[in-house]
Parts: sequence; C-alpha cells; structure tokens
Amino acid sequence: MEVKNGILGHVVLNVANLKKSENFYRSILGLKVSARNKQTKMTFLSYGREHHDIALQALPKGARHFSGKGMPKLHHFCIYVDSGAVIDKLYPILKRRRIPIVSGPETLVVAGNRSISFLDPDGNRVEIACNSNKFKHDQRKK
Repeated sequence: MEVKNGILGHVVLNVANLKKSENFYRSILGLKVSARNKQTKMTFLSYGREHHDIALQALPKGARHFSGKGMPKLHHFCIYVDSGAVIDKLYPILKRRRIPIVSGPETLVVAGNRSISFLDPDGNRVEIACNSNKFKHDQRKK
C-alpha cells in the first residue's frame, strides 16, 4: 500500500535547550505555544490550524546531538508563506539577530519560489518559501 494525497503533519525536533528553542520558533517563525508536556519535556507550537506544526523535545539529561563528519539526520524542513515579501522582510531580522543564513533570499530555479534558509539554535536547517499556490488550493477549514 502506498500513501497518497498526504500533507506534512508536523515536525518534532530534539533540542538541547527547550526554552532557547521555544523562544526562537516563537520570535522568528511566529509560532504560538499550543501545549507543553512537562513530564516528557516537550513544547508544541502551532500556526493555529493544527494542534501543533512543530514540537520541540528536550534531549534527555546527558544526551548530545550527533556530531562528526556525517550527514545530519534532518536536512531541512520548509514552512510556506503566501508572499515573497515575507522572506525579504525576514532577512534583516535574521542578520540583526546573527542567525546563521544558509542560503537566500533567492528565487529557486526549479520551483520558482522565493526562499531563505537558516539555522535554528540546534543547527536544524529551516526554509521559509513562498508558495502562493498552496494557499490558493488549500481546502482545509481555517
């Protein structure tokens, strides 16, 4: 069996500092805290349509992220916005806050989307891209 017509539900990231990462995702990506689980040391963040779009899981005490010369476990995840202007306005904020920019702002050759990629506090690559077609055809309840 193959899954058809799927959409990205959410991303869960292992983070070294839950408060620092929560602040990053709230202040840079505009997510709001939808729930916290103090027992499992998780924060759930949402844009308001789903319970959570991104969840942050604190690394267990004594655990560290994988390091070395290999490929990271996560290459990147993308959040779509409805206008390239959002990306252009985000760029100076990232620069001012000294958030490492991986690429962009740029218009991607293959998809034609305006895009910027940068790193979160744990080195996860986050892409913000304009895909106005997604919003035109999104039939989910608002």
